[in-house]
Amino acid sequence: MGKKQSSPVPAVVPSDKFSISELAGIFGFPVSALVDAINRNRQAVKKPYYSIPDLAARWNCSRATVYNVLRESESKLFNMSRKGRGKGKWNVPAAVVERIEQSRMEPIPESVAG
Repeated sequence: MGKKQSSPVPAVVPSDKFSISELAGIFGFPVSALVDAINRNRQAVKKPYYSIPDLAARWNCSRATVYNVLRESESKLFNMSRKGRGKGKWNVPAAVVERIEQSRMEPIPESVAG
């Protein structure tokens, strides 16, 4: 008697969907480690626009501070509110966020480090 031939395993394609536990098993990670990594890196996913609460969470500051930083930057923002109604629902383009972050980056002064 000959060996029974097993059917070939189909190749993975970009449209395939895997659960967190399947992915963790494929790469040999504990499920909790993969979940933590996904949650940590979710903020790194590029969004076309950021809301004021998004930026407050991203920059770890209050919404008032976000408004102050945006005013200082003199950038144009996308206002989703209807004209004349309320104070506005501001969406900040990702390019503006990146420009603000880059312009505010600086080394820590020696007097603060010690």
